[in-house]
Amino acid sequence: MKKLIFTLLLGVLPMGLFAKKNPEQIFWKWFQKNESKFFDLEKDKDNLLDKLSKELTKYKDGLTYEVSTVESGKRELIISADGLKEIFPSVEALVTSAPELNRWKVIAFRPRHKDYADFVLNYEEEEFDPSKIWIYYRVEDGFFDLALYHPAYDEKERNLYVSASYILLDTALGEYDVTMNVRYIDHRKLPKNPQEEGLTPFSKLSEKFDKYKKIHRSNL
Repeated sequence: MKKLIFTLLLGVLPMGLFAKKNPEQIFWKWFQKNESKFFDLEKDKDNLLDKLSKELTKYKDGLTYEVSTVESGKRELIISADGLKEIFPSVEALVTSAPELNRWKVIAFRPRHKDYADFVLNYEEEEFDPSKIWIYYRVEDGFFDLALYHPAYDEKERNLYVSASYILLDTALGEYDVTMNVRYIDHRKLPKNPQEEGLTPFSKLSEKFDKYKKIHRSNL
């Protein structure tokens, strides 16, 4: 009889009592528990950012982030795949499942910036000034292809220029569009007379890309 009673009681237990939390819930529970520390980030910046990196890696290896300064009582937490297309779904799943956070705005992928042409990037002790970079773009078979021309480009340092350029491109177009809607990206040495060579200033990139996207990729 005792065994029968136990079985009956077990049968009426809530269905979700023993359900495991999904990875998104685990991450956000941890973040909510530490939210006040991250909002006051500057008090222990290096330690806190290291912890955030480790928790994101636990959720999905390869994810990274950016934390904005405080504006109007809020910070932005940007979750990024760092341009790795194969983990884009993880970014989207994590951001979509974010709880309501009064002092935070959670954003999927690095967003574009209106003033991207004024943003001088210091990367690996090198300076990358968008005002000195030119581009060549073409639309072929409905796809957007792009070449960036740097004044000090050196093929031996190609990896440096590639990495820095992707950061600049994210500020110009946003991480999602750079990865999903630009088919081809190359890097070259800037010629002496870029305008005569048919090149376009980097500052015009978002304008040219948006025009292309409106015509060719309006269904995206």
